[in-house]
Amino acid sequence: MDKKLMIFNNDKNIILTIFSLQGGGAERFVLTLAEGFKKLGYKPHIVCFKNQVDYEVSDIHLHFLSYQSYRWMPKYIRNKVFARVFDKYVKNNITDTPALLISNLWQVDQVLAYSKLPNKLFVIHNTLSKEKSIHTYLTNEALQNVYSNQNIVAVSQGVKQDFEGIVKQISSLTAIHNPIDREFILKSAKQLDILHKLITQYPLLKQGYLIHVGKFKAQKNHMDLIKAYARSHQRKPLLLVGQGELKQECENLCSELGVTDKVIFCGFEPNPYPLIVNADAMVLSSIYEGFGIVIAEALALGVPVISTDCESGPRELLPESNLVKVGDIESLSAKLNEISESPESFSSSFDVGLLPDSVAQKYLQTLES
Repeated sequence: MDKKLMIFNNDKNIILTIFSLQGGGAERFVLTLAEGFKKLGYKPHIVCFKNQVDYEVSDIHLHFLSYQSYRWMPKYIRNKVFARVFDKYVKNNITDTPALLISNLWQVDQVLAYSKLPNKLFVIHNTLSKEKSIHTYLTNEALQNVYSNQNIVAVSQGVKQDFEGIVKQISSLTAIHNPIDREFILKSAKQLDILHKLITQYPLLKQGYLIHVGKFKAQKNHMDLIKAYARSHQRKPLLLVGQGELKQECENLCSELGVTDKVIFCGFEPNPYPLIVNADAMVLSSIYEGFGIVIAEALALGVPVISTDCESGPRELLPESNLVKVGDIESLSAKLNEISESPESFSSSFDVGLLPDSVAQKYLQTLES
């Protein structure tokens, strides 16, 4: 019974589990989905395995367990032991039978695969085939051990199709797009202090700018974006919002290509929406995406977007004319010129089906089915 969804019960507690609330797309997904459940009258609880919160959180129950305290254990028993710790904590502090228990990202999935709590769903946020090519620990055996006979939600049709080709014997598999809290985004976009501060520091932003929001990691492929930008003939600066291990490499590349004065690194910003709404356009250069939250957020703000045509995500949100082939620096450079000169030509509508309560309802329907 532990790997099957139970018949709908009257417990209003929903548990969303993630390693931490450090800045990132999956972390924003958890917070936004929690708000969706709250709007439907449920009691969302977010359980983190590390006490790190980069976002402002209000009116949602936060719980912290220390996975770090168990790292001394051999990995083959650590996750089993910590699953028991997790189950005991939930039963003692939240509920015996959550309406839903939602697991997010690999570190947490490995633990909750051993959880005995009912109504588990594992959310797959990226295309596993691409993740496997970057992370050697994601072996076929490891993936089968965690996800076989589990209930899976993929964040896009592309992620779903990719998952089907890798993991067999799935209890259930459905695709549900990520939630986008348009009301919150529009309200947050009016807080212009961060923009005014940046303009004071970088007056070049007054003439308009292009923006990229995302961690400096291999998946986001900032290097190709910087190369494409350097080859373009536009004068508008490129604002890079985020942090990560590859930031220094990107700064070095800007220096090599002579665009240090036009590419602005502003670090992580928990409220990037004032920066997005005032941009001429957003650009993504990712090698792969699961969904592409920042694309949908930009569309909610009425900001045009161009993106690489990953195997999943962007093509489910944008028309073909807004997409370029992954790795095609020349085409991306040309598209940067086009969107800078005529941003209105790249405008796309926002899908109201992405609103948090609509997405939360789809998760509950997955449970009921």
